Amino acid sequence: MRRKDRNLCDEEALEIIDNSEYAVISCVDESGGVFSIPISIAREGMSVYIHGAVAGSKARLFKDGKDVKMVCVSYNKVPKHTEAEFEAMKDDGARLGSRVFTTEYKSAIAETKAYLVAEDTKKIKALRLLCEKYTPEYMSAFETAAYHGLNHLYIYELKIKSLSAKAKIL
Repeated sequence: MRRKDRNLCDEEALEIIDNSEYAVISCVDESGGVFSIPISIAREGMSVYIHGAVAGSKARLFKDGKDVKMVCVSYNKVPKHTEAEFEAMKDDGARLGSRVFTTEYKSAIAETKAYLVAEDTKKIKALRLLCEKYTPEYMSAFETAAYHGLNHLYIYELKIKSLSAKAKIL
C-alpha cells in the first residue's frame, strides 16, 4: 500500500466487510477475462457467504477453490465545509486538493478462495446470516423461505486468505 498512513489492521478490515451494504467480487474466467459482480455478503469468522442461481457465471466459476477478490466500501463521502472553512482554503491548492476536492472512505480488499457449500445445515446457516443482515425484520418467516429455496440456489463460501484495508477520514 502506497499510503501507509491510511493502512488499517485486519480487525478494521473485517469491520468494513461487515458494515458494507454489498461487495464486488471478481475472478478470472475460463477465457482469461475478468468476471466481476456486485453481491450481498455476510461474514462469519474468516468466511464470507454469498448466494446465487444454480446456473450462470457464479455457478460456473465460484467453486473448487477458485481465487476470488472481494472489494468492500463501508463509508464514502465527499467532505462538506462551512463557507468560512472554504474561504480559508480557496487560495491554497494543496489544501483544496486534500480537504475539498477529495473523498473520505473506508475500504477493504479480501483475497479469497471460493467453495460451493454442499451440506444443507451449512447452507441454512449461511442463508440465516445473509437474512439477519439484510432482512432482520422478517426473520419470523425465515425457515419457510429458506427450506423452500434450498434446492433452487447455491451458497458459496469465500474463505479469506488475506486482507488489506485503508481509510481517509478528515
